[in-house]
Amino acid sequence: MSPPVAVIQVIYGGFVNTDVPSSTGRKTEISQLIEVVDGVRDGVGGAVVIVGEFGSGKSTVGRTVGPLSGLRTRFVCARAGEHAAELLTRLLGTASYSDAADAVAMVDIVLDALVKLTRTGPLLAVVDDLDLADDSARKVLGTLARRIRHLPVGLVLIGWRRGDRLPAGATALRLHPLSAHDTASITRGRLGSSAPDWVVDSIAAAAGGNPLAAKEMSAALTPDEAAGRGALADPPRPGPGWTARWADLAGVLSANDRSAMLVAAVGDGLSSSVLDDACARLGGGADALESLEAMRLVRVDDSSRAWSRRPHRSAVFHAADPASINAVHAALAGALSDAADPEQRLAQVMHLAAPSDTPAEAVGDTLERILRTAHASAETLTGWLRAAESTDDDAVRARRLVSAGLVSWLLGRPEQAEWLIGRAGLAGRDDFVAGTTAQIRGALALSQGLPADALRILTAGADAAALRDPKLAVDLAARVTGLAWWGGRSDWAAQAVDLAAAITDTGVYANLVREAAPAGLAVMRDEFSPAVDDLARSLRDAEQLTQPRELLFAAEVATMVGDDIGTRRFCERAIRVMRVRGHATELPFALQLAALVLAGQGRSEAAHDRAEEGIRLADQAGEQTDGAFQHTVLAHLAALDGDAAACGMHRRAVVGRGKDHPTASIEWAEGRLAVSQGRFTDAVDLLVPTVLYDGRHPEVSLMATPDLVEAAVAVGNVELAREASSRFERWCQAGSSWGGAVAPRLRALLAGSGAEALFEEACHAPGLAHRPLEAARTRLAFGTYLRGERRRAEAREQLHPALALFESLQLPAWVDRTRSALRASGEGRTHDIVVADVLTDQELAIARMVSIGRSNRDVAGTLHLSSRTVEYHLSKVYVKLGLDSREQLAGVLAD
Repeated sequence: MSPPVAVIQVIYGGFVNTDVPSSTGRKTEISQLIEVVDGVRDGVGGAVVIVGEFGSGKSTVGRTVGPLSGLRTRFVCARAGEHAAELLTRLLGTASYSDAADAVAMVDIVLDALVKLTRTGPLLAVVDDLDLADDSARKVLGTLARRIRHLPVGLVLIGWRRGDRLPAGATALRLHPLSAHDTASITRGRLGSSAPDWVVDSIAAAAGGNPLAAKEMSAALTPDEAAGRGALADPPRPGPGWTARWADLAGVLSANDRSAMLVAAVGDGLSSSVLDDACARLGGGADALESLEAMRLVRVDDSSRAWSRRPHRSAVFHAADPASINAVHAALAGALSDAADPEQRLAQVMHLAAPSDTPAEAVGDTLERILRTAHASAETLTGWLRAAESTDDDAVRARRLVSAGLVSWLLGRPEQAEWLIGRAGLAGRDDFVAGTTAQIRGALALSQGLPADALRILTAGADAAALRDPKLAVDLAARVTGLAWWGGRSDWAAQAVDLAAAITDTGVYANLVREAAPAGLAVMRDEFSPAVDDLARSLRDAEQLTQPRELLFAAEVATMVGDDIGTRRFCERAIRVMRVRGHATELPFALQLAALVLAGQGRSEAAHDRAEEGIRLADQAGEQTDGAFQHTVLAHLAALDGDAAACGMHRRAVVGRGKDHPTASIEWAEGRLAVSQGRFTDAVDLLVPTVLYDGRHPEVSLMATPDLVEAAVAVGNVELAREASSRFERWCQAGSSWGGAVAPRLRALLAGSGAEALFEEACHAPGLAHRPLEAARTRLAFGTYLRGERRRAEAREQLHPALALFESLQLPAWVDRTRSALRASGEGRTHDIVVADVLTDQELAIARMVSIGRSNRDVAGTLHLSSRTVEYHLSKVYVKLGLDSREQLAGVLAD
């Protein structure tokens, strides 16, 4: 229904309000409410009873009806114990009701009053907090709900008492818990845009879809907690509303149920058998959890884990006194005493460490030993913080706080990680603390767009960790190595070689770093043999790696040797592990590296998905580099699409960041765009600096070489093409697998006349089947060569499979280039084609809409497709019909 043109006064028992209350996530319920109101507007009365959990927003939804409907509205909040006569007097503005009258007589009086009130138009009557009123009020209003259909009156009753039968004839509007997204929106609205996503999500989860709980929990956070620095209380603190609600609920529960509720709140997520055992240790009955399940206060999932209902868990926990909570911790620790599972063993020690009278040092030491082998999670973060609190030794506390900081960083909480390592304050006194602090601060510097600072911090940390913590030294050396490679800085790579040489660990990862660092430096210095082979050999053992950071470094090594398939394989393995373990911080890098490989293979849709997710996660993790790497990947995808506007937009997002931020890849993307569009002169001008000038990026210059060679040959500058290809050829001969699939095409392009045998060889180059973009480009180049030799029929035999590959990759610019080559080779003309015979139903539908002047976006909306998909199908239409423009298409379909 459209909003009213005029502002209608809503009478709220003493004041007038014309505002529409905010009601996030209740659009459907409000629409249902307005449907009843629409009937009132047509002269048919009706009643709605809004019911839902405490704090679910019943009042908010009910109060929207007046401002949204445009009808006269009377509103009152019932008072505790208020009788029908008093409430109706306040609602309708008369004093002719008496408590002495029975319900039927009082309803008759009310109906007479409503007849008079509706002579000037329909009326809405809204009563809130009806559960507080005397039974007589609900009885009269319930009867009235059945008898107003003949009047233009809408009766909205909010807060019917739980357990009472709803009035017959009234529509029940039930408010269910909000979605996680809507609860997070409410939380974000309270905390502000600067609050980290993990804080917002934690509060939203604890609120359990309850709007009031989300608001109150947000308000209860300290400034450090809201900013993502301090650890959140577990569970988050409730506000006064939910504290009072639990007090009311506790008053009607048995002592056994109240005790079981606290056990479920403290032991949230443990198996139901463990909670039953703990309840028994506290003197409770064996059926305590079953009773709570029946009341929907506890949920047991398919794996027999028991979960305390949200937001009741917070209210129960924070209402309990410390002695009761300590008793529950002790009972749970006892119930878990025989646990063999590492997760349950960690839970047992954490419950042991919780009570204040526990011997702290011994438990803290045990907790630390267990945490050393545990994966990063919210639970292990809590464990490290608890272990840090358990000791009076400053050095031990610092070590545990830094370990907590490392977990926070892995979980994607950079503000908290920095805050925790700042609290440790002992970076210069302990090698582990110094090394781990460097690991975190180096990563933070990199995320803030300060690669030189990151290098300095990581290098110092690796030096500190070399003797005392060999495994940490390996990780830091690997990070310095990768930083040098991506930056194209051989001077940084030389520092990485020194760090790798100092590694004393003998594990698979250590060996990979020790071998890869010097070999990578050699590649950067154009000393390809035997460096490329050394790198490839080191990757064979890397297949044994399982940790995500190790897999990412293996992917970086594969990139250095041009092994795009290996890079993708290691990346995808790392991504899977990161998703399972919740390692959010390095997931954006893994996604962008995978996207870069997918883009190079022409798999644009998958690359887009990876890059877009990477940008979103980088933003959530607080990276201040604005997704520079992801924008670079998206620029390459736009270049392959021939989308100059998008390529330029992504280029502008990357350039101008300072000398320490390499721009070689984004400059390559500009040249690649020109090649995709067939602007070969422009491509040469753009790519020569990237490939041939002093100061070129060692890796990017190699990857961009095939584009420069193709462009140079196309403009007749074969000598330039030979100069560019000589270094690339040496890299390929040294063992680059991607280069080995591409180099035969470059040799054929350089051969000139008589290159047919070389092109045949290029079409069957090793690994080409796994690289569809290169396979398509090779066929296109072969077809173009044959057309130049006036062998048009043979040219079409190569161009058709090229076209099919480009179409499957949905690359419109390359489809256009291939289509033009087909026409130039004598492909059949449109007048020989029956349109309906060559187009699919979807292609024909798109063609017809486009031919009458509709835009791609309009067509996409009508057919429920993406604009990109419409563009792809339209390019296929042009190819099949041998057309160049929408005007030609309109003419063909008009015929």
